[in-house]
Amino acid sequence: MKNYKNLFVIAVIVAANVCIANAQETLKIVSYNVLYGLKKDSVNIDRFANFAEDWKPDVIALEEMNGYTQKTLEQLGQRIGHDYVLQSKEDGFPVAITSKYPLVNFRKVTENMWHSYIYAKIKGIHFFVIHFSPFSYEKRLKEVTDILAQVNEIPSNEPILIMGDFNSLDISDKDKYGKEVLDAMKQSEQKHDHIRNLHNGAIDYSVLGKLHEAGFKDTYRLLHKEFESSVPTFKDGNGNIKQKNTGHPKRIDFIWANSVAASRVTKSGIVKNEYTHYISDHYPTFIELKLSK
Repeated sequence: MKNYKNLFVIAVIVAANVCIANAQETLKIVSYNVLYGLKKDSVNIDRFANFAEDWKPDVIALEEMNGYTQKTLEQLGQRIGHDYVLQSKEDGFPVAITSKYPLVNFRKVTENMWHSYIYAKIKGIHFFVIHFSPFSYEKRLKEVTDILAQVNEIPSNEPILIMGDFNSLDISDKDKYGKEVLDAMKQSEQKHDHIRNLHNGAIDYSVLGKLHEAGFKDTYRLLHKEFESSVPTFKDGNGNIKQKNTGHPKRIDFIWANSVAASRVTKSGIVKNEYTHYISDHYPTFIELKLSK
């Protein structure tokens, strides 16, 4: 009888250890365009810190970290429990990444990119953090082609993620972009010579189409059939709080995964809560990913 009791205790301990191990095998990842470096506003930075404390991401990919330096990014990282951080540059519209875990073989690329991108490997996952041109689909086509050329240097049996603000629409959402959206885009091009986002007068889907062609999966669509916008929020592009989240709902923020990474995605979505309504003019996207054993 004593032996049975001992075996039962051992079984319970083993089961508990298995549960702990399984809990440690998931990586929570957020991608977030935070609007001009959180406007360098202490109240807004508090909102972001509260969001991070509440959501507890292991890795955050950040776009529009305007005004931050590597040093001030490190300070923000320490506040949210991310000791490993990297920013692509200090001028213009930088991208950045913060993590609880070390960044391996990282690099910062500004050449041939409208803004820039970061590559890093974290816990065996290859990360590309991007922010594509807001003004030209042709430039975005060049940017995505450049990213995919870098991806092709990575062994295809390793997990790869491409995330950020793509400033592009996906064909899976096509039925949500009707005449009102097209007319608004046409009016924008008529007013501004530097804006050329339409392709032969039609909404362009070719940029994200390149990712589909390369075998990447839209992690939101892996687990969701319904449409969910990443813009607008209750904050406008100048950082002012709005009474309503007015504007044409669009999904331009994505986390794309190659087939290896996609097979490990357990959760995905767009985070809309009392913090993210007011932090930025974009909502953050997230995934949870199983790590390899």
